[in-house]
Amino acid sequence: MGIIFFTIVAYATTYLADAFQSGHIRFSSLHVVSKDNVHRPNPLSIRGGSSQPTALLSSQNFDLDSNDRAQPIRFERTEEERAYIESVLRTNVLFQDVVRQGSLIDLATAFDRVEYKKGDVIFSQGDTDKDFMLILEEGECKITIDGEEIEGMYSTMRPPAMVGELALLMDKDRAATVTAKTNVVAFRLDRASFKYFMKGPLVKADDIKTDIKKIDQVIDQVSGVKTRYGGDIIRQFKPSRRWLWGTWHGTILQQSWKAAAASMLVSTCFIAALGFFCRPTWAPGQIPDPTFPVISRLIPLAKLWHYLMTITTFILTFFLSQAYTLWRNMYDTTRKIQGRLNDIGLLIASTVERDDKGKYTARGEALLDDIGNYSRLFHLFCFANISKKFQVLSTKRGMSRMLSRGIISRQEYNALTCPSSTNGGPHNVCLTWILIKCLTAMKDKTLPNDHALRDMLFHKLCDLRGTFAGISDQLNGRIPLAYAHFVQVLVDSFMLIAPFALYSELGLWSIPAVGLLTLFYTGLLDLAKILLDPLDNDEFYEAFVNVDIGVLIREGNTGSTRWKYSAEMLPFATNFES
Repeated sequence: MGIIFFTIVAYATTYLADAFQSGHIRFSSLHVVSKDNVHRPNPLSIRGGSSQPTALLSSQNFDLDSNDRAQPIRFERTEEERAYIESVLRTNVLFQDVVRQGSLIDLATAFDRVEYKKGDVIFSQGDTDKDFMLILEEGECKITIDGEEIEGMYSTMRPPAMVGELALLMDKDRAATVTAKTNVVAFRLDRASFKYFMKGPLVKADDIKTDIKKIDQVIDQVSGVKTRYGGDIIRQFKPSRRWLWGTWHGTILQQSWKAAAASMLVSTCFIAALGFFCRPTWAPGQIPDPTFPVISRLIPLAKLWHYLMTITTFILTFFLSQAYTLWRNMYDTTRKIQGRLNDIGLLIASTVERDDKGKYTARGEALLDDIGNYSRLFHLFCFANISKKFQVLSTKRGMSRMLSRGIISRQEYNALTCPSSTNGGPHNVCLTWILIKCLTAMKDKTLPNDHALRDMLFHKLCDLRGTFAGISDQLNGRIPLAYAHFVQVLVDSFMLIAPFALYSELGLWSIPAVGLLTLFYTGLLDLAKILLDPLDNDEFYEAFVNVDIGVLIREGNTGSTRWKYSAEMLPFATNFES
């Protein structure tokens, strides 16, 4: 009986599989399948207002393509909806290979339309069971990580942002909680459809993963998700002797101990070889006999080493002083850029159009928002222009990713990526936007159209441009090659001679002495090199030592709205004449 039962089950399973493949039988709990394979919403399905809007489609809702791959279903979309989805996909780095292989229309029609009410949790951090991504069409979403909202403009996602695509691409749990900040309308793509298009013949999924991971690491540093020093701009220290002696990470000892260990090893090998081949007449812990043939030949070398020590000490300390001067000037320059942006914000917030009650008019507030946004982008692209780690943000792929995360608008993306703008650099483009926006506001009387304000804004903006340009000038001329080469050869020669020169004076004690000298002299040279690279472009040091650029950018983001909110409410009446 058992054999007969299993035989019947096997035949039934085979029949059903053939029926599914031929299209005679199809399960679709949510959609009605038409003859043209377009899935129209079932009137009985439930939409909107729930954090679990609709159940996701299973692989049983898929047809097979020419390669026997399950083909995603197609949803009936209006021409306007399809055009919107296509425009988002076309500019998104994640789907650019899909666009190149001509699958854009198929991909756009694989998105279903969903709605969420204000307060609905779309994704929870750590989720593994929500297998879909969204393209926002209307509304805003709030992002929180570990229960804390991200700072500034990075905490809110607006159309045409994508939400949840990384978890599908990387096959990882949800990295953040996404909540509907307002009522949200979005287009949803399920995991199976996403994987289908990402396995296309022209799609280089591994390259896309690498690029997006690199870009997102920079954006996370800018947004404050990841910080170097817990939110401080540089690693802070405590004046306690005990604390300083007990600190290892981020110190020069961490960088120079390997060179010190290598010098001590050379010294040890030399002493061992001397003891084996020359048969010294003194005990291991005693000072070598100066009349011994080998030692007598080392004494002149020791004198030469002492002369070299004087020259090396002087030149190395001066070299370090010059390096610190460059580092300090760079730090002051970055702060000056922040100061000029704050000056511009203060001038505009103080003179922008207000109503009789002293509150901003609608167009006055819109002007402040636009200037604040362009100031943030200018500040961001400034560092993308001079820092190798942030350079990816100024590329077309980087801007595409910023668009998909809602950091820039579509109009800003189009303007920044047009050929003429790329020649001038995105930071210069944003600076020009600020100036033109101010001049336009003066023309329509949103700002006072007087010479004093115009001259002041011109002065601040030109000073801002010159200050930023000074950073590149300082980095390009930070130190001549001949100078750095000479100091390196001098220090290396000094330390190379040390194991042999010191043995004639210290004997076995020359081993720790060589280690200490290498630690200090090589450490001083390494410290100078680190200070000569304040933006960590050379990636010379293994641990983080220099300025956290992400903190500078986040401080600039805060400053871009500081003056708007500071002057929003006034304790007195105003009678500005616009």
